[in-house]
This record gives sequence, C-alpha cells and structure tokens, in this order.
Amino acid sequence: MDTIMTKLQASFGRKSKPVNAFAANEDSLTSARAEEFCQNLAKQLGNRAKLIKRMWLCSELRHPELRAIASREAAAADLIIISVHHQESLPDEVRNWVDLWLECKGDRAIILLALFDSPHQGDSNSMRAYLTNVAKLGEMEFLVQTEEFPEAN
Repeated sequence: MDTIMTKLQASFGRKSKPVNAFAANEDSLTSARAEEFCQNLAKQLGNRAKLIKRMWLCSELRHPELRAIASREAAAADLIIISVHHQESLPDEVRNWVDLWLECKGDRAIILLALFDSPHQGDSNSMRAYLTNVAKLGEMEFLVQTEEFPEAN
C-alpha cells in the first residue's frame, strides 16, 4: 500500500484543489475497504489537498438512470476505485458503467485503482486483465491493491 500511497501523493499532493474520488463497491465489506483506503489517502494528503469521495454500490449501477449519473461522476473524478471480491469477471452492470464513463472522460488524467481480496481467497486475474485494458484504452494509470490478511493459526 505504501507504493500506491506514494504514487497518489505524487499525483495529488502538489495540488491545492480538491481531489475527487469515485468508488464502486460490491457490498458492505468492499465498501469498508474503499472507505478505509480513502481515509488513509486523506491522512497522507493532509492539508495539501482535500479528498472528496462519492461511493456507489455496484447493484445501483443496474438501473440505467443511476448508471448514467454514476458515469458522469466517475468521468469527472481524479481517482476511480473499484472494490470487489474475487470472481470470474466484473458484473455486467459494472462493465456497462465502465464503458459509459470511458466515453465521457475525455482527455482528463484519471487514476484507476482496483481493491481486491487477498490472493489466498481467490483469483482476480481476469478482472485485473480487464481493468488493465480499460486503463490502457482510457490512457489512465492503473494501480492494484490486494487486501492482506494475517495467516490463521
């Protein structure tokens, strides 16, 4: 996480304007993970930049009207966070949302961050490959943080 925070501080710490973060979360656990990440980022930024965050549940993205609103918000963000559990691929509503905000983002510099479960809980390689491609298409930096849990005794 230190490397990610260092990169984000380098990107956002020099700004005196607010940093807009948008997070799409699968459930209460992934929401808490994104919230904790944002709190740590806000502490790292300190007084140099204020962090403004918007958080959406992935299930809300199923509704076309809400998906359109979320897409506009994501396209205007400086940091887009996708916090999900391991699965074969991202849900259709999330992929549709990604397609929409990619169309809207223009040439804005956005950092895409994936927050995944720890590797011993499953494999996120297909989602990681998809998001790597999204970042390439959108000319964004792509960062991944995998949650680490201590080994059970």
